[in-house]
Amino acid sequence: MTNVEDLEQIRSSGDVVWENRRYGALYVVDRAKLEADLKGHIPVLHLGQIEAVQTVRSSVSAAHWLTVYLHCNRTVARERIDARSTGDTEARLRAWDETPPLVDADFAVDTGSVSPGKAARQIHERFTRLA
Repeated sequence: MTNVEDLEQIRSSGDVVWENRRYGALYVVDRAKLEADLKGHIPVLHLGQIEAVQTVRSSVSAAHWLTVYLHCNRTVARERIDARSTGDTEARLRAWDETPPLVDADFAVDTGSVSPGKAARQIHERFTRLA
């Protein structure tokens, strides 16, 4: 989370790795924060576009990335969107329809058939193998 002034500074320094506007919000990945997170943590990025994944991965190519394609069918997506009551169901379903599968992910998890706990364990196991 940031403010307009800080975002303009990040942009002017050339540190915006990815920027996307959707659902009335602006989502930005900035290089300095990403690199700092990579040094002390295992950052998790939620990116909804293939171009975003490719751009972020190549922006810090020395990192060991684990790319997970989390997906569910449209019926499950609609149920989850409706449950959130954000008021923009059609826009979110349009985005769902426009988003192609991430075919070059390291692995995929169907979140409609796998519990959050099991998905987290699968991701942790895969990540542990990288280390």
